[in-house]
Amino acid sequence: MLEKVKKRCYINSKVFDDEISSLIDACIKDLEDVGIKEDLFSASKIDDQILNCVVNYVKAYRGNDRTDTEKYLEMYNSLKNKLSMQNDYVGDINE
Repeated sequence: MLEKVKKRCYINSKVFDDEISSLIDACIKDLEDVGIKEDLFSASKIDDQILNCVVNYVKAYRGNDRTDTEKYLEMYNSLKNKLSMQNDYVGDINE
């Protein structure tokens, strides 16, 4: 997922890989906390909705001087809420 996120963020350098990987992990944990199925984050199953969520999270938190953090957090939270209400993305409570 790292390479897909970097491509969407127009990042070609490996310098930020650790930071971006950490942000991806934090985003996945946040999405799992609202019930998004864990298996949807595997490289073979990642879809555009999940990827858009992760990209907005990374864009919101990457770097030190982010004047657009609120904008990307709004988009992230909107997508997260949308996904958390769709049966295709939310795991069964009994799982």
